[in-house]
Amino acid sequence: MDIEKQLESLGLKPQETKIYLECLEKGESKLAQICRDLKIPRSTAKYSLEKLQRQGLLNIVQKNKSQLYVALPPKHIISTLKSQKEKIDEQIETIQNSLPQLNHIYSSSSHEPRVRYFKDKEIRNIYEEILDSPIDETLFIGEMDKTAEVIGLNYLKSWMKRRSELRIKTRAIRVEKGELKDSMVNSDSKKYLRSVRLAPANFESPNHIIIYGNNVATISTTKENFGFVITSNEYAITMKNLFKEVWRNSSPF
Repeated sequence: MDIEKQLESLGLKPQETKIYLECLEKGESKLAQICRDLKIPRSTAKYSLEKLQRQGLLNIVQKNKSQLYVALPPKHIISTLKSQKEKIDEQIETIQNSLPQLNHIYSSSSHEPRVRYFKDKEIRNIYEEILDSPIDETLFIGEMDKTAEVIGLNYLKSWMKRRSELRIKTRAIRVEKGELKDSMVNSDSKKYLRSVRLAPANFESPNHIIIYGNNVATISTTKENFGFVITSNEYAITMKNLFKEVWRNSSPF
């Protein structure tokens, strides 16, 4: 990748990149000189120079009654990026702290059901949403081997650990023929706040169902590799009642 493409990857437009490199090469440049060398309109050059100054890449100095544009040393690009990263990190932290309240508003903002679709790697976003939701329990139905195939066993273990750290309990109905031997993701566990029962012998669930709050997620196998979430209070109540009935007829794991 050439130097212009590298600078553009930082968010500079092609015109701004050319002007920055021109000033970097010349050391000190007048507006008229920049316009002449790069063959660009005065208004365009002035706008780009002011933007580069705001980004901390240029300085404007007065010399012999002339206004000169001076490129700052390239190391200032690193300083600028670090400053931007700090601001982004602060914004991320602010939003993370507000997520429970924002999710609550999002979930209760409308009586109209909402359906959201997820494909391939996006399916993990469903699991991340569960951890960000203001809930104290999740309900699971499905075969754990298929779940691990879709989102990855290592991710599943990490997710379970984070769930327990957030004190979100879970009740899970497993299907015997599709169970993993890994005790971390299967058995009853006080450590992972999990209660598990084994579904009746004639019960099948090719898809994985997760009920959390007023959301019901359905996740397919790797053959179809998609998931969807229905946000509906009435539908969630219906699915919770169905879960209770299957749970009542299930046996200890």
